[in-house]
Amino acid sequence: MNKLVVLSGVPGSGKSYFSKTIKKIKNSHVYVVSSDELRALITGTQSSLEYDDLVWKMFLSLAKSYSLDKEGIVILDATHVSTTLRVDRNQELRDLFDEVDLVMWDLDKDVVTNQNFQREYPIAPDVMEKFFSIFEKPNEKDKAFFDKIIFVKDSNIASAIEAVLADNQQGKLF
Repeated sequence: MNKLVVLSGVPGSGKSYFSKTIKKIKNSHVYVVSSDELRALITGTQSSLEYDDLVWKMFLSLAKSYSLDKEGIVILDATHVSTTLRVDRNQELRDLFDEVDLVMWDLDKDVVTNQNFQREYPIAPDVMEKFFSIFEKPNEKDKAFFDKIIFVKDSNIASAIEAVLADNQQGKLF
């Protein structure tokens, strides 16, 4: 069974750390598609939006390619702060995977802001404010699209990792 995992959270919430941890635990059949890494590859920096259309075209193309591994877990490491970004942008991937999960970080703003400043490439405070202002919690459209919605409510990601690595669909988690 292959699985698509869409990560949703503002910069600094722990999405990349989560992805790397799953990859380390599982070791094989885990594919992380990172918008930051693609942006850095294309433009030389994670913050440039100069070729954003190309970044997202490659992002989806890689996810489609990795879907061919029927034992694979494909993790989409991007902010996905709105239903439009979580569902609409990834609609074409839905039928390529046996299970599609959402992992959403619902952390205190001060905690995330502090974690952001500890990153190798911190996001500017005004940009962080914009992310916080447009962040949307899951709605009915998200609930219809995803097989599981898993919340990370503190910095402890162990239960979210366990839910993602579970081999069978355990029904809707909201």
